[in-house]
Amino acid sequence: MKSSIAFAAGLLAACSTTEAGRRTVPLVDYHQHLVSPAFEPIVKLPQRDGAALVREMDEAGIRHAVVLSVGYSYGDERKGLADPDRMTREENDWTSRQVTANAPRLIGFCSANPLRPAAFAEIERCLDLPGMVGIKVHLGNAGISLRNPEHLRIMQQLFALAERHCAPVLVHMRARGGTDYGAEDARLFVEQVAPMAPSVEVVVAHLGASSPGYTTQNEEVMAEFAAAAQRKDPRIRNLYVDTSANITADISAEDAALAAKRIREFGVRRILYGSDLSAPGGSVRAGWQIFSTKMPLTPAELRTIARNRLSFIR
Repeated sequence: MKSSIAFAAGLLAACSTTEAGRRTVPLVDYHQHLVSPAFEPIVKLPQRDGAALVREMDEAGIRHAVVLSVGYSYGDERKGLADPDRMTREENDWTSRQVTANAPRLIGFCSANPLRPAAFAEIERCLDLPGMVGIKVHLGNAGISLRNPEHLRIMQQLFALAERHCAPVLVHMRARGGTDYGAEDARLFVEQVAPMAPSVEVVVAHLGASSPGYTTQNEEVMAEFAAAAQRKDPRIRNLYVDTSANITADISAEDAALAAKRIREFGVRRILYGSDLSAPGGSVRAGWQIFSTKMPLTPAELRTIARNRLSFIR
C-alpha cells in the first residue's frame, strides 16, 4: 500500500512539473548563436540569420535572445586560417547588423580569441558597434587554461576590460579537450578572475563545463560554485550559470537529480535558460520542453528560472 501511495505521489509530481513546463516560457534565451556565410563551412550547419532565430523564438514564445558572436572561432590556430583577425572583425560586424535588424528581440555579445594580439582592441571596437553590449569568451576554443599563469593573467585583463566598459561576460570555461578541468578551475575563477569585474554580470556557460549532459566536470564546477553561494562569497555576487544544451531527452534520472541539487544549492535565481545553436530536441521550443520535463524541479523553481532577467535585457 505504501509503495502504491509513493508511486502515485511521484507520478503526480512528475505530471505537475510537466504541466508547469508547458505553461511557463522563458523570457530570455541566454545562449544563442547565428551561422553567417563565413561560419557555415566551419560549423557545417545551414546559414541562420537573426530573422531565422526570431522565428524560432516566436514558435517557442521567447521574447529575447542573447546572440554570442562566433568571432572567437576564427582565432583557433588549429583551423589554420590565413587572416583570422580580419575574419573575427567581419563576424562581429555581421552579428551587429543581425541584432540591430532584429532589435530589441536580439542582444549581441562580441568575441575574439584572447590569445590573439589584436583581441583586446577588437573587443573594445566591437563594444562600440550597435546592439553589441557584452563579451563572449570561449576558453576551450582559444586553448586557454586558468592553470597556466600567463593565460590566467590574460583572463584577468579581459575581465578588467569588461569592468571598465560595464560589459557583461559569458564564458565557456571548460578547457580545450576537456582534460585537466574541474574543481581547481572553478576555484581559480572565483578567487582570481571574477574579482576583476565585480560590477558586471558574469555568466558561466553549460552548467560550468560543456554540453550535452551533466558530467563529472559539470558536477565538480557546480559543487564549487554552490559552496561559494552557500558561504555567501562576495566574489560571486554577480555570477550566474546557464543551462544551454546540458539537459537532453536521454539524460539519466540520477544525473538530472544531481544537477537539480546543485542548482538549488547555487540558487535558482542564478540559473539562466539557454538552448545553444544545436538545441536539445532540434529547436528552441523543444529545448525548453525537454529541460522543464526532465529536470526534477518544482513549478515555482521552473517559473523563477524562466523569468530570470539580467540588467542588460531591456
